[in-house]
Amino acid sequence: MAFFKKRDRDAEPAAAPTAPSVPSVVADLPTAGDALPASLAAHSEFVKRASCARCGADKRLPSTTAYLYCDFCGALVDYDFRIANADTNAGITNTVYHRLVAPLQGAMVQAKVTGDRDAYRELQLEVFRQWVDLCPQAVSPRAKTDLAFRQRLVAYLVESAVTKDMDPQQQQLDVEMGALVSSLERIATPGGAWMVAGQFWPMAALFKHQMELAYATIRDTGVAAMDPDDPPPGVAIRMEYSTFCQGWLPHLSAEDGQRLLAEFGLTGDYTKVVPQPTEAHRCGSCGADLRSVVGARVIVCESCGFQIDIAGGPVPCRSCGAPLTYPVAVNRLNCPFCKAETARV
Repeated sequence: MAFFKKRDRDAEPAAAPTAPSVPSVVADLPTAGDALPASLAAHSEFVKRASCARCGADKRLPSTTAYLYCDFCGALVDYDFRIANADTNAGITNTVYHRLVAPLQGAMVQAKVTGDRDAYRELQLEVFRQWVDLCPQAVSPRAKTDLAFRQRLVAYLVESAVTKDMDPQQQQLDVEMGALVSSLERIATPGGAWMVAGQFWPMAALFKHQMELAYATIRDTGVAAMDPDDPPPGVAIRMEYSTFCQGWLPHLSAEDGQRLLAEFGLTGDYTKVVPQPTEAHRCGSCGADLRSVVGARVIVCESCGFQIDIAGGPVPCRSCGAPLTYPVAVNRLNCPFCKAETARV
């Protein structure tokens, strides 16, 4: 029985909502629960293996969000493209992005040809604002609950795109990439995903080269410091590699899949979940039930995205008594169950 219930759940019932109109960019995409070939199904019994670049701990608990956070210190460690795509592995997030870009393609090309960074920035801002709204599962969970965080995230994504796409060297490489992508062939397979053939390996090598150049520039120009998640060095480019590889793995043979993972340094990236002893907490920000591995100091609440200070221990709400574990650097909050203001002693 749940003794602590969020107050907003007990409020007067709202008027029946009207059915929202479905944006055309997502109208025909697969969603969670749709029947898909086994080769495209995500494997929930596996955890994405990653070591935290900040504290060195290995990922032990499966994530429910695409952004993977350290189980011990709460630092961003990697990205899970399968979770971002609603358990379909169908590349929904990429498809939505490309459909948002399509009607703006001419204006984007014009901005790049003329070197108009401000115009290009405004176009990307329009795209990423919509993309984050349409694909909330693809970004940090904090973007769903914290408007200021979401605005900072969008600004970082936009400026990263401007930094890369307005670089003359990258523009030349984009032409080469376009030619390689156009040469790829899709080979249908009965009951499974299509397989890729053609210039795949040169395309993969060029992608890696472009990301190395882009993230070096993003770092050197200070754009990396705009990332509201403040990831340790090297994590952002690893997330790009993870996304690229996961998007292509269903379309490669097992042997080629292993080769791809090896070339991007991601070999053995998924392992079966091993049951871990965990400790229970309640998020002081949103009231969600949390589980942490023994010895954790800071974890990220996958419901609201705030970093939670596990090491600080729970503080009972002075009104209803709910044991609340406070977000990092927060000493006063409103109880998510009774709304009473409470503070750490």
